[in-house]
Amino acid sequence: MKGIIDTTLREGEQAANVYFDLGEKLHIIGLLDKLGIDEIEVGAAAMDTEIDQLINQAREQTVGPKLSLWCRCISSDIQENLRLCPDILAMSIPVSDIHIKNKLNKDRKWVLARVCESIRQIKGTASCYLSLGLEDASRANIGFIEEVCSLAQREGIDRIRFADTVGIMDPMTMFETIMRLTSQLYIDIGVHTHNDFGMATANAISALAAGADFVDVTVNGLGERAGNAALEEVVAFLAKRKGIDRYDLQYLCFLSDYVSKVSRIPVFSKKPVVGKDIFTCETGIHVDGLLKNPLNYEPYEPSEVCLERKLLVGKKTGANALRHKLKCLGVDAEDHLLKELLKIVKKESSRLKTSLTDEELLHLHSIHAETHSSQD
Repeated sequence: MKGIIDTTLREGEQAANVYFDLGEKLHIIGLLDKLGIDEIEVGAAAMDTEIDQLINQAREQTVGPKLSLWCRCISSDIQENLRLCPDILAMSIPVSDIHIKNKLNKDRKWVLARVCESIRQIKGTASCYLSLGLEDASRANIGFIEEVCSLAQREGIDRIRFADTVGIMDPMTMFETIMRLTSQLYIDIGVHTHNDFGMATANAISALAAGADFVDVTVNGLGERAGNAALEEVVAFLAKRKGIDRYDLQYLCFLSDYVSKVSRIPVFSKKPVVGKDIFTCETGIHVDGLLKNPLNYEPYEPSEVCLERKLLVGKKTGANALRHKLKCLGVDAEDHLLKELLKIVKKESSRLKTSLTDEELLHLHSIHAETHSSQD
């Protein structure tokens, strides 16, 4: 793997009712830089009136990530982007017959000609790294994809970007497809995955396993429809399961929280990696296992992503968990009282349909202890 491409500022902002102002974009870029992301797609010159200011200020504040601009394979778009001298120019063109015919009213010959002309236009005037996105590639004829890739490679493209535009791929199909392309091409291969069936992250990881060099992500999986591969999920998996240690996981929650705030889209409390409640546990057997050794039920230490372990007391609590909780609250409950108190805790939690607060637990313990004392 060569790198992760964050496209929150382009693809992510395409989500309905999401608008980032200049200051917010620069703050996101700053956090991505601290996280260690390799490439940031900052937008499209033909579609963003503030792009000049954004890319100039981004260059001043970042030292790590390469900055890329997106454009269609249209001469005027290309020229507008080249004016800003991006590190990477990411062109895009539809390759499925569905898009070629129904969206562009063109044919495959037109696509091949446009790819050839676009690459030659850039190679003749600029020296930036050049990427070609194959829009709707997952619904395209594989033979035609190979023809486009072969042509682009001959013309001097640096990277092909396979796009699962409507999120229909599965990890096995993605793996086989990328393996097929890597066996034929010597240029870089990237993938852009959508989450329509909940497989964007899995497809991105599968593509990397098959030999892809780059994957696209967005913070919180933000993007069109169901969104894209989530940056935090991809980064954490690569760090904790694949041993890739160049990303600073401490910034994942800060980045997620900030993007959630400015996009006005709340992060689900159980969202993988960054959800505030993913290390919260109530079930007796699990809490008991966590108390014995957190590795029993946690894939990594919560503090690695700036989260905390929380053990709740309620309907599903076991005796060991209740004893531990009381001890943390300064109460050393006697064994003969614990069993009866556990029944009371479970009954009250069931009535309230939630776990108990520390205050509620201490109150129940106090009442139970007094009752037991008076009986003695």
